[in-house]
Amino acid sequence: MKRVLIVLAACLLSACVGGTKNVPPAVVFDFGLPAARLVADGTWSRLALEVRSPSWFDSLNVDYRLAYDDPLRQREYAGSRWAGSPGVLLAQRLRQQLGVVSGAGNAAADCLLRIELQEFSQVFDSPQQSRGVLQASVGLIDPGRRMLAERPVAIDTPAATADAHGGVNALVAASSELGQQLAGWLAGLEKSGALKACRSWPAGTPRQ
Repeated sequence: MKRVLIVLAACLLSACVGGTKNVPPAVVFDFGLPAARLVADGTWSRLALEVRSPSWFDSLNVDYRLAYDDPLRQREYAGSRWAGSPGVLLAQRLRQQLGVVSGAGNAAADCLLRIELQEFSQVFDSPQQSRGVLQASVGLIDPGRRMLAERPVAIDTPAATADAHGGVNALVAASSELGQQLAGWLAGLEKSGALKACRSWPAGTPRQ
């Protein structure tokens, strides 16, 4: 009897190991090659950029929602993940596009461009049709912690395929569109003189 149990245990162990080997590795996505700069070098090099997001965006899950079936439920693809959290990847893309610096304690920056990320997921309107949804609020803050300007952002980009690959591509496209919108917004603020407060701030003034 003891010998039978040993053989059975060995078979079960072998099955477990074999099953593990057959599980395909997760597909890891990032935002691809560095994005092209949208402005001349040094245009906004005195601006720092910070992306804030809810705690549930800190995971590496590629999220989706079924708008036609329980849209309040956030789901994730089992075999796909991001290379970094969405907030980190988005901040990297925007810095590439706008030529701004990191907002992590950068004393060289004069003003802070803050993005409050509210939604970053693939939304299915039907089993065959989906879109990448990026929603956020954007604020420009001076060294004295005053809000110089702010605006909401809502970007929907159609997904070419109804799977993780299609959702990721749509979200990356939405992120690039955000960079283009911010470039136009900042250029308008520059033209109106609103960015003058972001230069030559008196010494000793508290910085954001």
